[in-house]
Amino acid sequence: MSYEYPIEALDSLYMNQEIIEQVLRLRKDKWVDLQGLILCTTIHLSSTGLSNPSCVSIPLLSRGSCNTAYKLTFSNGTQLAATVSAFNEEKFSPQAKRSEVETMRFLHKSGLYPDVPVPKVHAWDATFTNPAGAPYVLTDLVPGRTLDELGEGNVDRLFGLEALAPQQQLSVLKSLAKLQAALFRPVPYDQIGSLTVNDDGKCVLGPLFNCANQSLGGPYKSVQELWWAQLETELLHALKEWDNLKTDEFRPYHPTCSPQAFVGLYQLLSSLIPHFEPPRPYLSLVLHHPSINLSSVFFDDSEDLKITGVIDWGGSQILPIMLTAIYPNDLMTDNFYPYPRPGYINLSKDWVSVPCDWTSFDISQALPSFRAPNDPVDYLPRASAMVHRFYLRAFYSGSYAEQLNTLHNDGDLVRATLFADALYYLKFHEVVCGAWFTWAEHANWIRETYWRMRALAKDKCGQLVIGPNVYRGPVERAVCDLCISGEHVSVKKDIYEDSAEDYSPSQSGRVDIEDGEGEGEEP
Repeated sequence: MSYEYPIEALDSLYMNQEIIEQVLRLRKDKWVDLQGLILCTTIHLSSTGLSNPSCVSIPLLSRGSCNTAYKLTFSNGTQLAATVSAFNEEKFSPQAKRSEVETMRFLHKSGLYPDVPVPKVHAWDATFTNPAGAPYVLTDLVPGRTLDELGEGNVDRLFGLEALAPQQQLSVLKSLAKLQAALFRPVPYDQIGSLTVNDDGKCVLGPLFNCANQSLGGPYKSVQELWWAQLETELLHALKEWDNLKTDEFRPYHPTCSPQAFVGLYQLLSSLIPHFEPPRPYLSLVLHHPSINLSSVFFDDSEDLKITGVIDWGGSQILPIMLTAIYPNDLMTDNFYPYPRPGYINLSKDWVSVPCDWTSFDISQALPSFRAPNDPVDYLPRASAMVHRFYLRAFYSGSYAEQLNTLHNDGDLVRATLFADALYYLKFHEVVCGAWFTWAEHANWIRETYWRMRALAKDKCGQLVIGPNVYRGPVERAVCDLCISGEHVSVKKDIYEDSAEDYSPSQSGRVDIEDGEGEGEEP
């Protein structure tokens, strides 16, 4: 790809052999022209009145799944961060990038978030025809460091949060909880969506974008309207793509799904939407950062590890507070790391937005693994770290409630337990907005949740839905299932009466769809 570079920029750009050698050593996507990126930055600085800016270094700052960041230093000491999209032209969304930039500008200009340090955006381009060959954003360089790579070379392979001493872990998590609580401010918008800019240059609410650059449509007047729209999108997909199937199996699309299963799940999800309307205290609309974690937050080198900047605002959304109660990724756990737990009963796959609790483990049940011959993996430190995360999540949730009170004078006891109360709503939101293959992956959870809700036999719409993180087993359904497999689910005539009589809305004000086998947590 060739460009007509301005003559006045060529001298400073190409006569510096050291810069050329740096560029040749840097990792980049094949369509990116780093010399062109330097040129774009040079032209921007020239437009601000800087005379003959000359780039002296361009080291790699970070490389993620969505962006690659470089640090550009110029001869007069000016430093900027250049973030280049990692998506190719087919997968890149200019609208999503515009939303990311406008979110950062909104944070700066609105004055609502004094406790959220965000780098200033100086220039950006969402095309693939600029000299850099890819969309880019130029921002202030955030001082400090991220903590996600701490512990490299650690013999126990504990990184990031786990590489810190326990007291430091609490300090870092308290800072992250304060950051998340700082976003709990009423926004000047009354719908669900992502920020964008209109033709007049005004920041407005636009379609809802996720972290993968995908538009979920909108904006929406309510979360129910959002969910109904996602179901409709998937049904339209079926009408368009599945009208000429040769068999009833979705291979290679999804081996466990079929047209019949899809329609069944569609009907179950449709019936559940009214029951997952969050109670009023959880409906406040706030700005949601999709990935508050140690890779997107910078800290200084002081003992209290003060936050100096927050990046990665792509996929930010205006959402009801109930759907923002997602723990930092550094606190998440699943059923397969550091080893798959045998005998673990789970009617669904792991979740992206909800952790799978590790509270105990038996190393003797883990299958042996080797880094090299005669070098077995020691699972104990990492398994213990997963148990630590269980307790650290409780600390994080408590710190969030503390900061709501400190920053916003919000001592509401309902919102104080937000992270505990949001579990089922996050799962439902993840399923509905995750497309039909996510329905298939979580089909057992969808069906089981439906039957447990149905067993309550009363209209519980608008009440808080709670229950176990993992279902121990299916409830007895008040039907006779005549499926072709020959399985027969016995009829239990009094299941509705028992469940309805045992439940008293006046006592708890919430719908508890627990197992009835103890506490309903993981074995």
